[in-house]
Amino acid sequence: MRRSASYAFSVWLLISALTAFALAQAPVGTISGATLDPSGSAIRNASITIRNKANGAERKLRSDEEGTFSAPSLPAGEYEVTAQADGFRTLLQEVTVSTGSVLKVDMKMEVGQKTEIVTIEGAGTSQLNYESHSIDGVITRQKIQELPLNGRSFLQLAFLEPGVSTSSGTTSQYNSLFSVSILGGASNKTAITVDGGNVRNSIEGDTGMNFSQEVIQEFQLSSSNFDLSTGITSVGAVNIVSRSGGNEFHGSGYYFFRDHNMSAYPGLKRVCVESPNNPVCLNAGEKKRVEDPYFVRSNPGVWFGGPIIKNRAYFFTNYEYSRQVQAFVVQPNVPSLSGL
Repeated sequence: MRRSASYAFSVWLLISALTAFALAQAPVGTISGATLDPSGSAIRNASITIRNKANGAERKLRSDEEGTFSAPSLPAGEYEVTAQADGFRTLLQEVTVSTGSVLKVDMKMEVGQKTEIVTIEGAGTSQLNYESHSIDGVITRQKIQELPLNGRSFLQLAFLEPGVSTSSGTTSQYNSLFSVSILGGASNKTAITVDGGNVRNSIEGDTGMNFSQEVIQEFQLSSSNFDLSTGITSVGAVNIVSRSGGNEFHGSGYYFFRDHNMSAYPGLKRVCVESPNNPVCLNAGEKKRVEDPYFVRSNPGVWFGGPIIKNRAYFFTNYEYSRQVQAFVVQPNVPSLSGL
C-alpha cells in the first residue's frame, strides 16, 4: 500500500513539474501597473478587469495596499483594462500584449460616479522596458500581414530586428526555406518554438516545420537575457505565436500569381533552350531572338476562424498551396554528361 502511494505521489510530482515547465515556456506576456487618484496617491482595493478583445476571456483582480496589480501569463493580443473604485469614474484603457513583454499600465482615475466611463484608446507604451532586462523584439501581425514576402515564409521578416540576419535555405527542404542567425551565432543552433513547443530540427538545425504567414500571429526574437517565455539556448531564439479564432467568424481567400512576363531576367547571360515548355529560340536570317525562359508560380489559399462555443472554445484553419513550373538550364562541364 505504501509502495503504491509512493509511486502515485512520484507520478504526481513529475506531472506537476512538467506542467510548470510547459507553462514557463508558453509565449505569454504580463500586464502590471497601479491605480492612482488625481494627486498620484495609491487607490487600494480597486477592482481590475483584464479582457481579451478577441475571445472575451477575462481576468479579475484587485489592487493591493500600495495600489499595484499584476496579471501574468496573458496570451499575446489586444486587451481592455478596466479599473473601478468607489468615488471614482470607471477607467477603460486599451493595450496590446506582446510575447515576453511586461506592459506597465498605470490607471490614473478621476473623481466622479462609478457609472461614468472614461475610455483611453490607443494608449502608447514606453519604448524602454523598465520591468525586464532581456534583449528581444517582436514582429507583429501587422508587419507579417502587410510587408511583401517572396515565398510567403514569415521567418524572412526576422531580419527586421537588429543583430538578426536571415539566409535562404534549399528547395529540397521545403520546411526550412530560411535560416535565422542571431548576433552572429550559428543558425542551425537557433531555438525555434511554436506556442511553447520545440520545432527545431534536432539533427540539422533550423526549423522542422514551415508555416504560411497567415497562420502566425506574431513572433519574438530573443538575443540575450531570455525571459521565461523562451527556452534554453546559447545563440538566440525564435518564439512563435500561432493565430486563434475569436468570438466572431472571420475568413479570407487569396491568390498570388507571377510568371516570366512579370519578372526580371534571372541571369546575366541569356541562354537559348529549346523545349516544349520553352519555345523561345527563333532564327530570322542572321539574327536570333532570345526571350525570357518560361516561369510561372501560383499560390492560392484560404483561412477561416471563429467560435466553437463563445468565450470558451475557438478554431482557426488555413490551407495554402504553392505550384511552380520553370525552365531550368544546366551546363555540365564534365565530358561524360555533355550529351544530356
